[in-house]
Amino acid sequence: MEPEASRVVCIGGAAVDRKYRALDPVRPGTSNPVTSERSFGGVARNVAENIARLGAQVSLVTILGDDENGRAVLEDLRRLHIDAGHVAILGEHATAEYIAVLQPDGDLAFGLADMAIFDSLTPALLREALADLSSAWIFADCNMPSETLHELIRLARRQPTMLALDAVSTPKVMRLPRDLAGVGVLFLNRDEAQAFLGHPSPSPEAAAEELLARGAQRVVLTLGAEGLVAADRSGPVRIGAVEAQVADATGAGDALIAATLVAMLNGRSLAEAARLGTAAAALTVESTASVRPDLSLPLLETALSRRAHRSFEREPG
Repeated sequence: MEPEASRVVCIGGAAVDRKYRALDPVRPGTSNPVTSERSFGGVARNVAENIARLGAQVSLVTILGDDENGRAVLEDLRRLHIDAGHVAILGEHATAEYIAVLQPDGDLAFGLADMAIFDSLTPALLREALADLSSAWIFADCNMPSETLHELIRLARRQPTMLALDAVSTPKVMRLPRDLAGVGVLFLNRDEAQAFLGHPSPSPEAAAEELLARGAQRVVLTLGAEGLVAADRSGPVRIGAVEAQVADATGAGDALIAATLVAMLNGRSLAEAARLGTAAAALTVESTASVRPDLSLPLLETALSRRAHRSFEREPG
């Protein structure tokens, strides 16, 4: 069966998100008054929702608990028209949960994650899902066990697959093999790059080039308010962040990944796609939702055009 070029298969985390926004700056060691809300999250799930909202077909491979939270996540996936045919249900674990405590300005004060259920995302489960989901485009997050990530990369080396990976965190990026051959696009931030490489680099561009030398075909290295570096075999390009009024920083990276992948799926170069990704990140932080509900490609194009004078792009000096 030929891989389906128009569909993205997202593999990894799906969780219940609980956000607590402090009414005053968070003070440790005491009670802080907050407002609270529940939503659905997880890196792979968020990327899948963003991809669906941007008009591409998407499937999600993840694990949920046999509990109220798991049933709510599954119902929401169906509402969003995300293919959930390969979502596994396990009775022995609770559905993953992420708690974000936000400062009044929307910045993350600290986060708490119960992700033990993803240890059950085994290589066997991965192979079973991918045998049925024939797609040329796969996105995975590093919430999965190291052996599953290694298996996914081995499969990508043997098949005509565009595999995109998100490091997720500095501990989890260490689950990746040292040889990144088979990784089509690696998304990570400066701290994650330093952890993986084992040393600080003189510049983000140098770190990106070292990751390319390790075998990755493309690298998107995010730098927060400084933007990002997009690098492939033609060299690194610095792309500035799009200015935004932050309401909630949660989900910005997931939106950036989804918009970059959809733009590449539509034939854009890595630099062009990553530039659109910065617009998705900016629009997302201006929303209180982890996935902006009105996100669309026309909205991204308009935002990028109107705010272009506030961002920059340059070759490394």
